Amino acid sequence: MLVNILIIFFIFLIIYQIFSVKMDYTLEGMTSDTTPQPSSQQYQPYDTNNSNNVMILAQQNAGNIQVLKQQVDSVLGLNRQVQDLSGNLSSLAEQVYNMVQAQQQLAQSSLPSSTPVITGTS
Repeated sequence: MLVNILIIFFIFLIIYQIFSVKMDYTLEGMTSDTTPQPSSQQYQPYDTNNSNNVMILAQQNAGNIQVLKQQVDSVLGLNRQVQDLSGNLSSLAEQVYNMVQAQQQLAQSSLPSSTPVITGTS
């Protein structure tokens, strides 16, 4: 009876894993779940061949400045995360150093204080 229940349980787990792999939409590290930005929020190349489009170039320049500002702001947000990770890394390095020192002290304390006298070797 118990064996039958375990067999059914493991079959259920295997089926669940198969469905969870097929239905799971996890995002990888470099993928994005955001929709593509509309063309007004993307950098627009300049048309310098037409000399009559001075106002268009000025408006396009303003739009490109906004896009670049948004990109710089997103990089500044990453800077805070990098600083946080750097602080965590230095804290972990200090903890590892302290653990190594404790292990060395333990090893030194477990050594005998004097050299043992060995007899009967001559």
